[in-house]
Amino acid sequence: MEATSETLPQRISVLSGYPMAQQMASAYPSILSKHWIDNEDVALPIGIFATLHAIRIAYEVRKGMHLNGRQPLLQELFTMLTFSFGGAILTALMLGRPQPWLENNTTVPIYASAYLLMTCLPADLLYRFLRKTSPVSDMFLASVDGLIRGYGVTAAGVDMVRNMKGHPISDSLVAWIVIGTSLGSGGGIIDDFLQISRARWSFRTPTMFTQVSLDIKLSFFATVGYILSTHAWSFAEHAPGFPFSSLLDSILGMVPHLSNQEAHMISGLLCSAVLGTAAHLRAREFAAAERRMLETARSKKD
Repeated sequence: MEATSETLPQRISVLSGYPMAQQMASAYPSILSKHWIDNEDVALPIGIFATLHAIRIAYEVRKGMHLNGRQPLLQELFTMLTFSFGGAILTALMLGRPQPWLENNTTVPIYASAYLLMTCLPADLLYRFLRKTSPVSDMFLASVDGLIRGYGVTAAGVDMVRNMKGHPISDSLVAWIVIGTSLGSGGGIIDDFLQISRARWSFRTPTMFTQVSLDIKLSFFATVGYILSTHAWSFAEHAPGFPFSSLLDSILGMVPHLSNQEAHMISGLLCSAVLGTAAHLRAREFAAAERRMLETARSKKD
């Protein structure tokens, strides 16, 4: 391990000449954790981005129920919470850690309240407002989700495993990729196996092996991109006996370098752009499906 410092010299970030970008990268984590009210006199420990993320998941689940048929409220709420915390659930199970959503007194109430507001307000006020402002509302909420997801798969995924010092898993590239990918797409993976978004659950062979979802693809590439751009992995440090390790390290060294903070931000911005664009396309598809459903209902009445 002493030879590592010689093999892996300190690299300069490609954004080192852009102080504005570095300031934004430094502020990025604190922006994501910002509360609605946070001052010395009044503290409301409810995160702005957490609230928007909860509304986004509640909105998407509500849209699905609108097309596929409503279910008992508790079943819908369970579905929404599983989609919200699915990544944390899977990664905690794989790492043998406590469930993160159980460690916070506000997380479950915030997400549960978001779904209750989405479904129980008089005249479906919140849901109708989001539908009225679609596709802008869809794109905005999806973009916020992307900012959170890009940070999550890198800082709460890859970095968390890397920092498990003294445990063999901290040096496992496979673990970094699996945990990062699962963290960003866990809810969809659980639904693919158990069909929790359906009225009747059933265990089935998942379709993700034949039709990989956008969430899995995006989380995977965000994870791999983070590892490559930060040069977090090197064969000289983590697998010195691997065949052609020097050659492979020289190839990895050709990737432009970013600091961890900069890579967190870039990952979030890219995920935000992809999910925002996809939300626009899906909003159009949902609107078309909604119109077909209304036309079918009218024809049955006639």
